[in-house]
Amino acid sequence: MDSKQDPGGAGGESAGAPLRPIHPDDLAALEGTEVVAAHRNESHWWNHASFVLPLLGAIVFLAIGQLAGSAEATGFGIFLAVVMVLQLPIVWFTWRRTATAIVLTHSGALALHRGRTLAEVRWAELERIERVETLGNVRWRLAERGGTHIAVEGEIEDVPGLVERASALSGVEPEGAK
Repeated sequence: MDSKQDPGGAGGESAGAPLRPIHPDDLAALEGTEVVAAHRNESHWWNHASFVLPLLGAIVFLAIGQLAGSAEATGFGIFLAVVMVLQLPIVWFTWRRTATAIVLTHSGALALHRGRTLAEVRWAELERIERVETLGNVRWRLAERGGTHIAVEGEIEDVPGLVERASALSGVEPEGAK
């Protein structure tokens, strides 16, 4: 990585505000790479609703059950705790396939998960930058010819800036932009 570049973004700036640094493992994987911009994932594995909701429900119902002496509330709290434990492997494996950073270089884009490259697209092969909306959740795809793509989820820092930079670097106009 060019020593003058801030791993938070192009020159450390994005729409006038500095971006926070990316994960140290992602930063180490970029050694020697000329980074234009780096956008980190602002969420963590424990932010997954399949884990958090049963956890919070278990805490609340176990507390109510113990304080009120309610076997039903305690039983439901235990049920939610079991659901949470059963969800852990799913959350863990899903998280391992989630980008902790998307990095733009002069030659393409990389999706990294704690230093491991999940996907890579080259600007020369980029076919489209498309907006995908599902049930109100908006994400973008940087898609190459041949099917390789990087999904830019809403949890990625400064998604509009990432899409704008990717378009400028690749010469491909975003589809479906509002």
